[in-house]
Amino acid sequence: MGHRSRPARNQWDLLLEHGHGLQNGFHGLWVESDDLNELSRLLRVDPDSRRQCDLETALGMYEGQWGKADVWMGPHAPGWTHILAFGLYPGHPAVLGLGPRRVFEIFCCEELGKLDPVRLYEDGRQVGDITPPYREGGVMESPEYLPYTRGLALGDTRNLKRDLHLMMCVAGRITGRFLDRDWFTSSRPFYRIPEERW
Repeated sequence: MGHRSRPARNQWDLLLEHGHGLQNGFHGLWVESDDLNELSRLLRVDPDSRRQCDLETALGMYEGQWGKADVWMGPHAPGWTHILAFGLYPGHPAVLGLGPRRVFEIFCCEELGKLDPVRLYEDGRQVGDITPPYREGGVMESPEYLPYTRGLALGDTRNLKRDLHLMMCVAGRITGRFLDRDWFTSSRPFYRIPEERW
């Protein structure tokens, strides 16, 4: 996937069409590893809670469990796993505990008009963000990722739906896959993270 590539579908539109309400709140982690067993161990999930399911089922299992932590995770692209987190917050110890690898985090709460920068973690600590610059070729916190933002400038006016789409495009360019219909309709492991684990 080239640095100039774009997804076949607008990422926000996919959230609306297939996300079963995820446009209201999305917490996604792109983790540089394809070892699901290791990642589930690092997240300290309850292995007995594992259930292979689609996104709609995962959201249904989390609904009404506010205050609990759950993850729906699976293969993203070669060398990458995507984790959809429920009940975790940005920089949560479970995120920091993912070990010596890169993790990109997008956290959005559309109902509150909140869209955080795209956080970059390495070796269990936040080292910057990869949010596209406001102007093409402009300044960004992690300049080594600037080539991945070509054509994705945020502009001077804030627009949550557009900005989330552009942020997800950057994550897709780096990892080699944008979110797509197959991602939303796939069957993946769902786990609970017991409160006492963190």
